[in-house]
Amino acid sequence: MKTNFLKVLALTLVFALSSLSGFSQEKKTEKNKEVKTVCFKTNLHCNSCVNKVKENIPYEKGVKGLDVDLEDNTITIEYKTDKTSEEELAKAIIKLGYEAKKTDIPKNDTKKKE
Repeated sequence: MKTNFLKVLALTLVFALSSLSGFSQEKKTEKNKEVKTVCFKTNLHCNSCVNKVKENIPYEKGVKGLDVDLEDNTITIEYKTDKTSEEELAKAIIKLGYEAKKTDIPKNDTKKKE
């Protein structure tokens, strides 16, 4: 009787450990998803425009970071490639009423997250 109990206990532990290791691997692959940065030249006019972008774009799927520069008229977005694309982000900016022309990321960009 004790032998059967020990066998069941051992099998339960093996199953539990194998389940946990599978869960751990899923977490690792999720952390390894690629994050890219894209910059759009736009037609921001004032601080109200900047605020409109800051209040909406961070809620787009996959957005990790955002920098809106009124002086350079640029919107720089850090995003998860498995969640969204440059095209989807451009559509979101256009939906707010602004241009979204892809451009090079400014060299002085420090990837501010706001």
